[in-house]
Amino acid sequence: MFDWLKRSGMQSGLTAIGLQSDGVCVVRVTHERGQRPRVVAWERRAQEEGGSEVKLMQRISADHQLKRAHCTTLLDTSEYSLLLTEAPDVKPDELKTALRWRVKDLIDFHINDATLDAFELPGSDGNKAREMYAIAARNDAIRRRVDLLQVAGINLEVIDIPEMAQRNLAALLPEDAKGVAVISFSNRGGLLTVSKQGELYLSRNLDVGLDHLTQSGGLTGYYDHVVLEIQRSLDYYESHFRQSPVQHLVLAPAAARMPELLEHLRANLSVSVSVMSLADLIEIDAAMPAELEGPCLFTLGAALRREEKSL
Repeated sequence: MFDWLKRSGMQSGLTAIGLQSDGVCVVRVTHERGQRPRVVAWERRAQEEGGSEVKLMQRISADHQLKRAHCTTLLDTSEYSLLLTEAPDVKPDELKTALRWRVKDLIDFHINDATLDAFELPGSDGNKAREMYAIAARNDAIRRRVDLLQVAGINLEVIDIPEMAQRNLAALLPEDAKGVAVISFSNRGGLLTVSKQGELYLSRNLDVGLDHLTQSGGLTGYYDHVVLEIQRSLDYYESHFRQSPVQHLVLAPAAARMPELLEHLRANLSVSVSVMSLADLIEIDAAMPAELEGPCLFTLGAALRREEKSL
C-alpha cells in the first residue's frame, strides 16, 4: 500500500511489525523461486504494564537487526477507510487528485487529513465500468507509526492494511484459483475477504469477534449473524462482480478452537468450510505456537507481501 518510504536494506525478505495494545508481533518471510514462502523469524513480545512503547520497539529493533531489514507495518482498521469506487477516467498522473474528489464525502474525516492509495480490480466485461479500491488513511495515524518506528531505528518501507494481509494468505490457498472466502476473528470483530487469483474483490468487517464467540452459552445468535454476513457477501460478490459462485470458505487457524462455529457454518452454508493450516502453506523454521497464530496472523500476512508498485 503506502510504500513511498523505501530505502535500501541488507537483510533478505520482508519483516512485518504488528503493533497491538498489549504487545508486538514480528515476522520475517523470505521467498525463493519455486519454493513456498519461508518464515525465518517470528516473535510476539508483550508490553510490560507501564513500560515505554519506544523502548520496547528499540529492543525489538536491536534484537532483529531491523535497521538493516526491509520492514512493513499495518494500520488498525480504525485508522483508514477502504472504499470501492468507479475508477476515474483520467491520466495516471491525475488519478490521486481525481480520487480525492471521489472519496471526500465518503470518509468520516476531512480529505485534507487523508493519505490516499488505491488498487484496481481485474478487468470486467465491456458493459461494466472499471472499479478500484481507494484506501484513505488518517495522516496522523501514519505519522505516529512512522515516527515510532524511525525513533526505534526500524527501516520502515511499507505501511499496509489487514485486508491485504489476509489476501496474501488467501493467495496461498489452492482454492484461490477459482475464488475463495477467508474469515478471521480478533477479540473485537471479524474480517471476511473474497479473493481470486491473488486479487482482493471484497472485504467486510463483522461486529462479532472472539469475545462473543468464545463466551459460554447463548452463541446461536452470534453464529447465525456470522452465517448471514457471509451469505450476503458471497451473493454480492457473485452479482456485483459477475463472478462464478464461491465454493470454499476457509477459516483462520484460531477457528480450530471453535468447533461449534465450524459445524454451524458447515450446516448452514452451501459451500465447503475448512480451517486454514499454516503448515500446509508456508515453511516455518521454528514452529509458531497455536495460541499465537491468531494474534500474529495479520503480521504474517503482511510479511508475505510481494507487490512492488503503488499509486
